[in-house]
Amino acid sequence: MAVSAYYEALVFEDGKKINVSRRMNMEVNGQLHWHPYVEILLSLSDQNTAAVNFNPHDLLINDIVIVYPGELHSVQAPREDSWLIIQFPVELLSGLSELSQLVNSHPRRHYLRYDPSQIQSEQMVLGIKKIVELYFSSESFTETKMFACMLNFFAQLGEYWTGDEEGEGVQPGGKEQESLKLMAEACLYITDNCGLPLTLDDAARHVGISKSHFSHLFKRYTGMTFVDYLTNERIRRAEAISLDPSRHITDIAFEAGFSSISTFNRAFRKVKGISPSEFRSKMIT
Repeated sequence: MAVSAYYEALVFEDGKKINVSRRMNMEVNGQLHWHPYVEILLSLSDQNTAAVNFNPHDLLINDIVIVYPGELHSVQAPREDSWLIIQFPVELLSGLSELSQLVNSHPRRHYLRYDPSQIQSEQMVLGIKKIVELYFSSESFTETKMFACMLNFFAQLGEYWTGDEEGEGVQPGGKEQESLKLMAEACLYITDNCGLPLTLDDAARHVGISKSHFSHLFKRYTGMTFVDYLTNERIRRAEAISLDPSRHITDIAFEAGFSSISTFNRAFRKVKGISPSEFRSKMIT
């Protein structure tokens, strides 16, 4: 995990869709940042604090914080083992209409106070701990079991919040906050459309600013150029498609947004250190 300006670049193990950590990177303790993934945090300390979209919370043990893609947030803890952290792409939930509505609801809810008198509250905490246990276990089909726990967690969360009309609004901010939101929106747009012949002009137009201003802001907030970010997203998409043994490498390259197989091979080797064929062989066999 690395943070450049406000953008946190998360590294998933090859082929994995879910990240789990029992240790917080203390270099980013209290630092404002965002990423294009969903993050679930379970507090293991009565001294933790978290802020999402500039809304602060003081947490107790077993309190839960949920951060959605592109949201500005910071977490602070007295020590590195004060959180259990789960991260995954929002696409894992978007295939189910009920969960998609929960994730995309406005206003969103981010904070869940632990209430031992509520069975769903207890079950959600146990569900998070089970996902962490599975991640570090040697059981077979661990990712499948983790995904099942994830679905159950969000089903319980939706039921727990049903009928609760109070949400958390994003408090108004200045120019800095507005720029952060624009860049978060731009990154999500690039991720969603990386399979298309996307250009810098397209991304700048999408967020409503000039090409030169976009380039300056994007580099500042992500630490990458537009081309580098787009290439990384295309490689990530190619990795996912490659797991289907029926797909040909050429089809994967074009579906991921590359204009030629040679460009795809060169970019993939630069980012991953191996060729697409070698990656596929490692993942499928």
